[in-house]
Amino acid sequence: MKNEKIKTQIIKPFDPWGSPYCTCPKKFSFDPYTGCGHKCIYCYATSYIPNFYFPRRKKDLIKKVKRDLEKIPENSLISISNSSDPYQPLEKKYGEFRECLKLFLNYNFRILILTKSDLVLRDVDLLKKLRCAVTITITTLKEKIYKKLELFAPPPQKRFEALRILAKNKIPTGLRLDPVFPSLTENEIEEIVKKAKEVGVLHIVGSTFKPRVDSWKRFEKVFPKIAKKLKPLYFERGEKIKNSWYLPEELRRELMEKIFSVCQKFKISFATCREGFFDLKSAKSCDGSHLIL
Repeated sequence: MKNEKIKTQIIKPFDPWGSPYCTCPKKFSFDPYTGCGHKCIYCYATSYIPNFYFPRRKKDLIKKVKRDLEKIPENSLISISNSSDPYQPLEKKYGEFRECLKLFLNYNFRILILTKSDLVLRDVDLLKKLRCAVTITITTLKEKIYKKLELFAPPPQKRFEALRILAKNKIPTGLRLDPVFPSLTENEIEEIVKKAKEVGVLHIVGSTFKPRVDSWKRFEKVFPKIAKKLKPLYFERGEKIKNSWYLPEELRRELMEKIFSVCQKFKISFATCREGFFDLKSAKSCDGSHLIL
């Protein structure tokens, strides 16, 4: 049965907007909440989800998830979340995603969790019972930068500690070095990969900043000097693909090759995300789903 033919309400076939650069495997996408409270200035989801920075619960979430799970084929890959963080502040208050994880225990699915929060540690007891992997995003180690990029997300140090504890509990972990910003965070690549290795990360996903109209305006406002330098690279020498602006190919390749090289040095598998560099890959999947048993 193909994902496209399954009619579900809330756990839907992953749609990469027809991007020619997407190398993700066939999977389902599940966002337990609408919008996100981390308020990362580079977020692309603000361009298509109204009032994104004012997150809210989904009506009858648990009831709808129960119905959807009955329709999804066994062994399907479910990616959580691609638009909003499942462990954002709302989850700490309501715990609805934890209830969803309890439902997953009754099915033979592969679960890939994407987050920026150490709140994931609350659910180690459930994750140990699931076929799952956890990937945590880290863009920078510098406090003065991350506080501007990711306003209300937990500090990078807490995220690394979460990765360490997950790995200690034999839960496969990945790190999303995403997005990489030229002239702002690119010089931190080796240090981040080195720390990832130290805490037991098995796979790294790399990707460059691909602004849309609204995210560029936010970036320009917060980092005016860097934005002035990058503007001609994106909007004169770069290209627009599916509503996102890309850096020139040679610059994107240079950044991704740097991560690839460092990952080889520390013996961690690597893949790019929506970059089109299919040769810069040393893993069976780009998203880290190959880590799931």
